[in-house]
Amino acid sequence: MRAAAPEKQARLYITGILLMLFLLLPPAFGAVQLRPHEIVRFDQAEFIVGDMPQPPAQPGALVSLPDNWRMRAPRFSGIAWYRLPFNLAEMPKWPLGLYLPHLSVAGEIWLNGSLLNPGVRFGAPGGKQVEAMSDRPVFIVLPAGLFRPGDNVLAVRLLGDSSVRSGLSAITIGPAMHLHRIYFQRYLLQVVTPYVLLILVAGSLCFLLAYTWQQRRIFIIQFALILSVASLLSYILDVRISLGAQQALRTIITTFMYWALCVAGYRLADIRLRGFLPLLHSLTVATLAVILVILLLGKATDRVWLMTWPHVLIRLVPIGLLIYRGWQTRELKFIALGLTALFWNATVAQSYFIIMDWLPWDSFRLSIAGALPFCLVMIFYFAERFIASREGSRREQRAAIIAERMRILQDMHDGMGAQLITALRLARREDTDREELARHIEESLQDLRLIIDSLDMTEHDLLPLLGNLRFRLEPRLQALGIHLAWDVSPIPPLAYLTPESALSVLRIVQEAVNNALQHAQPTLITISVQPRDGAVVIRVADNGHGFIPGERRPGSRGLNGMQTRADKLGVRLLIQGGPRGTEVILSLPFSAPGLQPQK
Repeated sequence: MRAAAPEKQARLYITGILLMLFLLLPPAFGAVQLRPHEIVRFDQAEFIVGDMPQPPAQPGALVSLPDNWRMRAPRFSGIAWYRLPFNLAEMPKWPLGLYLPHLSVAGEIWLNGSLLNPGVRFGAPGGKQVEAMSDRPVFIVLPAGLFRPGDNVLAVRLLGDSSVRSGLSAITIGPAMHLHRIYFQRYLLQVVTPYVLLILVAGSLCFLLAYTWQQRRIFIIQFALILSVASLLSYILDVRISLGAQQALRTIITTFMYWALCVAGYRLADIRLRGFLPLLHSLTVATLAVILVILLLGKATDRVWLMTWPHVLIRLVPIGLLIYRGWQTRELKFIALGLTALFWNATVAQSYFIIMDWLPWDSFRLSIAGALPFCLVMIFYFAERFIASREGSRREQRAAIIAERMRILQDMHDGMGAQLITALRLARREDTDREELARHIEESLQDLRLIIDSLDMTEHDLLPLLGNLRFRLEPRLQALGIHLAWDVSPIPPLAYLTPESALSVLRIVQEAVNNALQHAQPTLITISVQPRDGAVVIRVADNGHGFIPGERRPGSRGLNGMQTRADKLGVRLLIQGGPRGTEVILSLPFSAPGLQPQK
């Protein structure tokens, strides 16, 4: 039942996305029906070239709307006026509005000599100071006091540039509330959608960064999302460069973004095609090189987008692989990713058809709105992976806690438990030496303290653990008349050190001290910790009787136990004896142990 719930949620989520696609299409393609008896649509205007500050009174050449400068005057850049005279038999009885779907690059709208949209920033040809209005429709509620019975003149002062598709679409005047609904549909897709996408992409990036932080890995999709943010910002922010350079810059950023998304999608599909990635990389580099050359030569126009047609086609490969994997594995998330990516790629092709003048000049570019379903599916995908990763981390954490408890129990059983059992057997014998019994009990208590100390390890630092050991050893040695010399220098953290390995190190040091007390009768025990030759060297030395290495027997529990622990850690342990005492040297490498133990 639990497995069926996420599947049902995924189906509802994807159904909602497909429904949103269905709702997006009618307003995007201008399917809203207008009632002719309530509106006036201007399909023709008088065109006058000139930068006059006021609407010209003289008539101009008659042109049809929408007017595409690239088709009618391909090399023209500058300012021109459109005059649209009309006649009112009577004053309007309801508030009228003006709706202009598209103008490029920037324009002022005048009614009977009065400016309706002040604040429009014009610039010199080249567009370095112009505030482009190409990406948003215009809606203005017309003041009733500006109309007059009889002849009226609507005028548009337009700045155009030959490097982009400049011109003016047909203008509609009608009931303000009715036109506002039409305007709002286009405004929602053309102006609001980039901001929504920016928020969604930023949300996806947050999910991905959190997931990456957990996995300690870097993903190509991170790079793609960062480029997506940069691409959206290039549309939203006012960049003070020429209009052609803006188009080239956007093309470069989005091509990088599509490349990263293609690589991520190809890896996600987990189906390998020989030669695909080298072909994708080569095509991307060649496309970017051509665009960069055009930009440096100062020849950039909005037609640089057409240089990426081969890239648009090659994107179909990872899209198809995603859909194929989803079909093979019956995973809806891969099918949804593939279908929404296919829809997005189709909207990109539609925007290229507009640039190629295969579609009407004022057609709505769907490429930005087409990315919205893909972003929603991507957020769902990464959110699902993030939640699954957190659940997996919790399971691993619970398993680690259980394993640590088992290790502690095993350590207590093998160390302190065995010593207490020996002490119990000695206590039940009538001929037991009380000193030997006390020694076993003392060793069991020492082992318990070592286990507790090993659990208190912070930041893989060995010195605090050795300091605790010194704190307990020093009073005991002073009571026996033995001086403890402590020689410690700062050492780096040992990243591979765990509570288990730290306990083994402490037991080796403890056993070296115990052996000296039991067999050597020393007056001085020296413990030194020094960094040397890429390792932390721990040295325990005494000035007692010493021993002859050849006399070590297989049954020598203390020395053999130290060597066994060192072998398990994979570190070097050197035990030297002689007339002047015994020396135990333990070498812990700075990095993970890879040395063969020296016996």
